[in-house]
Amino acid sequence: MARYAATVKSITASTTDDNWALTAGTGKSTKVIEVHWGGETTTSTAMCTRVARSSGQTGATSAVTVAKTHPNSPTAGTILASTFATTQPTLDGGDLFAESWNAHGGVVRWLAAPGEEFVLIGAATETVISCRNSVGTATSTYGLLHEED
Repeated sequence: MARYAATVKSITASTTDDNWALTAGTGKSTKVIEVHWGGETTTSTAMCTRVARSSGQTGATSAVTVAKTHPNSPTAGTILASTFATTQPTLDGGDLFAESWNAHGGVVRWLAAPGEEFVLIGAATETVISCRNSVGTATSTYGLLHEED
């Protein structure tokens, strides 16, 4: 299994656009094994960030650079984006993970225990997991670690 890491650095978070969105293409399978984020503001700012399944996105993506955690891994088969050109995904009602935090230096890190990974399996229609704020728009950084079969 190949592992990949990515971070979207120093962005002004949005409650309508994704911080990142991971898409499994047709025939691809991946597991999200870690998500993390942290604040970069100089004043106390309430934030709530959620990771959820999503759908309905359209248009070209703004790609996020993905790093191989092992130099001999193949190029990642999934697509990581920070936004979609036309329509942002609609998040499912339930969360895979959500946490309230403070953007004044607050840090959140979720690590999957074996069997707790968030799984994406590509089908005829793309499957997506999104990270988006439901509260707060302060400057912050968001990342994930995922593993492809």
